[in-house]
Amino acid sequence: MQNPTDPTSPELPAAADTPVAPAPVSDTPAASDSAAATTDVAVVPSGPDPVLAEAKEKSKISGNAVFLLGLGLLALFVYYFAAESARRKRIAGSFLAVAVTAVCVWLFASQGMEKGIELQGGVSMEIRIQPSEGKVVTTDTQQQAIEVINKRLNALATGEVILAPSGDDGIFLQMPGVGPEKLAGITASLEKVALLEFSILHPQSSYLAPAVASGAEVVPGYEALPYKEELDKDGNVISTRYALVKIKPDLSGKSVAGANYFYGNDGHSISVKFTGDGARIMGPLTQENVGQPLAIIMDKEILSSPNIRQPFSDGCSITGSFTQEEATALSSALENPLENPIAIEFSNYISPTMGKATIDQGILAGFAGLGLTLLFIMIYYRLAGVLAIFGLLMNIAIIFGTMALFQFTLTLPGIAGIILTIGIAVDANVLIYERLREEMDAGKSIGHAINTAFDKAFSAIIDANITSLITAVILFALADGTVKGFAITLIIGIFGTLFCSLIVTRVLLAWGTETGLIKSLSFLNFVPDRDIDFLGKRKVCIAVSIFLVIASLIATPLLKPLGVELKGGDSITIQSVGGLTKENIAESLSDLELGGEPIIQVQHPVGSDGEFFLIRSADNTAEKIEAEIEKDTGIELKDTTVSSVGSAVGKSLLISSALAMAVGMIAILAYVTIRYEFAFAVGAIIALVHDVIITVGITAVIGQEITLITIGALLTIAGYSINDTIIIFDRVREGLATKRGNVKEIMNFCLNKTLGRTILTSSTTLMTVIVLTIFGGPGLRNFAVTLVIGLVVGTYSSIFIAAPIVLWWARRSGTNLRREVLDTEQAKIEAASGPATA
Repeated sequence: MQNPTDPTSPELPAAADTPVAPAPVSDTPAASDSAAATTDVAVVPSGPDPVLAEAKEKSKISGNAVFLLGLGLLALFVYYFAAESARRKRIAGSFLAVAVTAVCVWLFASQGMEKGIELQGGVSMEIRIQPSEGKVVTTDTQQQAIEVINKRLNALATGEVILAPSGDDGIFLQMPGVGPEKLAGITASLEKVALLEFSILHPQSSYLAPAVASGAEVVPGYEALPYKEELDKDGNVISTRYALVKIKPDLSGKSVAGANYFYGNDGHSISVKFTGDGARIMGPLTQENVGQPLAIIMDKEILSSPNIRQPFSDGCSITGSFTQEEATALSSALENPLENPIAIEFSNYISPTMGKATIDQGILAGFAGLGLTLLFIMIYYRLAGVLAIFGLLMNIAIIFGTMALFQFTLTLPGIAGIILTIGIAVDANVLIYERLREEMDAGKSIGHAINTAFDKAFSAIIDANITSLITAVILFALADGTVKGFAITLIIGIFGTLFCSLIVTRVLLAWGTETGLIKSLSFLNFVPDRDIDFLGKRKVCIAVSIFLVIASLIATPLLKPLGVELKGGDSITIQSVGGLTKENIAESLSDLELGGEPIIQVQHPVGSDGEFFLIRSADNTAEKIEAEIEKDTGIELKDTTVSSVGSAVGKSLLISSALAMAVGMIAILAYVTIRYEFAFAVGAIIALVHDVIITVGITAVIGQEITLITIGALLTIAGYSINDTIIIFDRVREGLATKRGNVKEIMNFCLNKTLGRTILTSSTTLMTVIVLTIFGGPGLRNFAVTLVIGLVVGTYSSIFIAAPIVLWWARRSGTNLRREVLDTEQAKIEAASGPATA
């Protein structure tokens, strides 16, 4: 070892009684002294990255500007809700609408938005920290592992690295743009990051080590460890060598302050610096052991055992017959030791070409869904529909601007969330306009009708969106990192929907009536008023639903529809090239030992050339499958997506997904119980469970996988189902509080009154989801198909299951539903007016 000079860094302290000298350590005992040859090598620490510095300064400036703008917008919000004058409220609302839109457009234009690996190609991994026996993983442990992994990957020149804690003992890793040629090396490097130690070898190591390794000898205080696997010139493994090292090492990896690769007169070498504590240990140690080998041990494997040529304390050079790759890997291991071993439990690779195809399909699906929705709204609601379109476009601007502000990454599930938000955002406008239709039919003036419609729709819109928000927040908190993108866009979209429907649309209508531009409004009516006895059909409907629930509970376990992410295994998506077919893939794999027969599916995405083949197989078989297909067919597989999940992490994800569903249902039950009455909560939760079980059953029967994104779809269905049910319940409660007649008659009346809104909102949302199914490509198909099934089942249950369950529960428990509703409303009035005065 040798201490290269470093003119840019202060000399590290050495022990006072230890002579400090540049000290070479040779990895080959016979190597000549190279001290003088390498003393001119300087280890110059890299300065700050000018691009990064510029980005940070830009971010700081943007952050200050956004903070000030945020304060201004907050003041406008307060002024808007505090204003009693309609004119002042209208002006404040106009400023709010323009300011929010301008800020969001500016943020998106200036900050931009990162694309996830699904959209640009790359690698993602789920890493699990494995503490030694008796120890637990803490937040500090996670952070230390993240810092080490980040340094090691940067040393390997992998480009951008995204690291984040995942759960209590995991790390989520993304490397956009990384190709398969680097994947194997990165995986090996990560899994080798473990415990680093230094130990002087036993004086008779070469003689005693083989005997201790075989168990024939015992040397107190020492253990036999193997050297790193060595290959001969033909690539064959040389027989394993052992060395005798101290059980309690002389120095731990914590004492290494830094290590760098350099090329000197002795070839590829490593420069090492020790911390102050490390120098105080290494000085006496090397002085007492000149000429002895010093073993560098990583994860109980000896990486190298160079001889100590001269005493040293604060640093040294390691020279020997290294290749550049070996020297770089060793320097990285020395500089960045992990205190706990790690395991890669999930990995996913997407080719850049397939990422581009995903973007194209997502954009196509987005424009098609948005176009159909806007066209429908304009045709059906005419001028009011045009005003609603302004709100929808502003909602989209809010989503992209907010994501740019917080530097959220746009993922494939995120695109799905945006497209779904478009459909759900229509619901609030439809609810307002259907109320407006009723008020105008009652003979009210246009201004009075608008105000009354907004007032009556307000509580239903708030309650419906809060229940959807509950599911989105739980999904964000408990779901996998990939699905979080969906939850993020949905959460932002919900707040955007509330702002645009309750403020922006109202302000636009107010300006229209105030200026005389809107004197009347006319709407189409595809669903005229009817008098259908929905509750009269409750017995037949409930019997059908019970049959479907039981059939789903039986069929789902039998069909085993769990995808790779939830049960473990490998999943490969291949884009068709050069005449590749399902038949020749099956033929290539027929004689391959894969631990079970692989499942091969063909997908035909609209808007993309060719076909996609989805292959599901056992753990650690993806590489073997790709190689076999290329060998048998002679076709090079360039555009592939590979996901690998261990069975343990698959089980963990399944449990966490089930937990997310359960917590979501409990939270919704609690909210509806507090907000309304228990009978309505029972109806809502039974309808929700009904929707989820039947959707899963039908999904399994038609051969669709249940994956993490499917869990996201199921939670979305839960939120949408509750949304629909709450709006109907809100109308039923209004009817019970204001109309005469028995409960069954009032429920039927309210179901008929909300039928038009239910069909319209379900249809518009269904339109966007069907577009996703057709144009979304293989990445979104499972999600979209699950949503199509869930929307149909959810619409059915909102009408034919939820209300009948409320009626059944009220009768069974002897509850006077009308009295409970009146008492609840009276309590709200008293709470709003404050305590009574004497």
